[in-house]
Amino acid sequence: MDVTIKDIAKECGVSVSSVSRALNNHPDINPKTKARIMKVIRERGFVPNNSARNMRRSETNNIALLVKGITNLFFTEMIRFMVSELEKKGYTTILQHVVTDEDEVAVAQSLVIEKKLKGIIFLGGNFGHGESALKQLGVPIVFSTVGADRLDTGNVRCAHVCINDVESGWLATDYLLGLGHRRIAIITEGLQVPSVGYMRTLGYRRALEEHGIPYRPELVFEVKDGTEHYTLPNGYKAASQLLDSGEEADAIFCISDVLAIGACRAIQDRGLKVPDDISVLGFDGIEMGNYVNPRLSTVSQPIREIAETSIRLLFDMLDGGSGENCTLDAQIVKRESTGKRNA
Repeated sequence: MDVTIKDIAKECGVSVSSVSRALNNHPDINPKTKARIMKVIRERGFVPNNSARNMRRSETNNIALLVKGITNLFFTEMIRFMVSELEKKGYTTILQHVVTDEDEVAVAQSLVIEKKLKGIIFLGGNFGHGESALKQLGVPIVFSTVGADRLDTGNVRCAHVCINDVESGWLATDYLLGLGHRRIAIITEGLQVPSVGYMRTLGYRRALEEHGIPYRPELVFEVKDGTEHYTLPNGYKAASQLLDSGEEADAIFCISDVLAIGACRAIQDRGLKVPDDISVLGFDGIEMGNYVNPRLSTVSQPIREIAETSIRLLFDMLDGGSGENCTLDAQIVKRESTGKRNA
């Protein structure tokens, strides 16, 4: 006998409306409750009636982009490139925002059921998804900007496109050390979970240690406020906390350009100058960084190349390929927000 939505609700101990909200990715549901419901749905192989009707229709050409950190302008530029490439190939883009504390794979599962997806590209997100959860999706997957070395993807049709975040964090810190800075603060996020913030902070620590400079936790400012961490206000707040702490810093490494731009404004609002008093280095290489004052120095990711490679690998898998991992190079772009340390 077919499993019904009432069966799912009874097994989870929730109302039918709660199951419906989980399936439709409605914001008005507790994330833990939603995760439990989606787990039971996967285990029982439940397909909603409207999805069953869709299955009988002609095939769709839907590709989902699941974005964790949509306020980060780095992803905005990537999305533009990806949507353009998908349109050229005759595919429809399903753009889905995933908030910080949501499980992006659970969100993807509901989309697979509802939208009959051909494939999925994850932009950002956690590094801790195992083979079992990913296999339930049943479609080719590309993790774009998430490293393969931290994902247990097993035999899943899966590809990864990323930079080496540890090496890039090292590159950023080594650049600031080369300018003579020794009291380097970092504005980061996601230190309690495997994430790009965690990895870039590892690189920061490694560079300090290689130069014989002790790692000082009091110079580490982790962004935690709000459902989205990569925002201008969070960069502003973190830099303000640094300036209020009494800790002397001659440079700040921010793990995103958005955080760095907010940090620059906080420094300037205190009557200080960037980079004369404090150098600020961002990360990503977004277009806005070249138009703020001062122009932002950054660790630039190859945004267009990441987007185009992600699309290519997805279609390789749709054509029967098994997926592959692709690590691209980031590079320092020197502009006006960094300078040599003043004596």
